[in-house]
Amino acid sequence: MIEYLYNAIRAAAGNDIAITALITDDSGVDITEGCSLMLHDKDRETMIAQFYGDYVNGEWLFIIPAEITRGLNGRYWYCIKHNNSNLCFIEPIYLV
Repeated sequence: MIEYLYNAIRAAAGNDIAITALITDDSGVDITEGCSLMLHDKDRETMIAQFYGDYVNGEWLFIIPAEITRGLNGRYWYCIKHNNSNLCFIEPIYLV
């Protein structure tokens, strides 16, 4: 199960979590390589893991494997990067 509310995500911990994103540059051109999703702990400062995405059919697909979220519960944080640049602020991901 995964739900989106604007940039917030709610997902079932202990399951593979598939997150999709449309990522463009400032001109609106699709970015087709070099994107990753960073998952942060509750303190927003400690990175749990980084997941490199696949660009498929005009959108990015990031998979967070079940073993990464097994036993986690509550509000964690994610952000999307292109190479070494953050593309967004750190946003909440709620694991239930």
